[in-house]
Amino acid sequence: MSKLALTAAAAFIAMVASARADAPVYVLDNWPGDIDNIPCSAWKKSPDGTWVLNGNATVKIGASELNNIAVKGDAAAHKLDRLCGAKK
Repeated sequence: MSKLALTAAAAFIAMVASARADAPVYVLDNWPGDIDNIPCSAWKKSPDGTWVLNGNATVKIGASELNNIAVKGDAAAHKLDRLCGAKK
């Protein structure tokens, strides 16, 4: 592998690691009961009514870490509608 390819690969890995390190981690004891511990600013509501957690945020529940969270039509979505819907 050439030095240029190695440098590019190292830069990419550093960029990904840096982005992950800056991503927020929301620790919850209960889903969806504690969803209000995640600020409304961390959520975006899509035109189809789906609530999507912004960016690379992680939700940690016990030993489980969840990424790419989107909710629609369930208890979590209804709670977000009540808590954050008027603010969006």
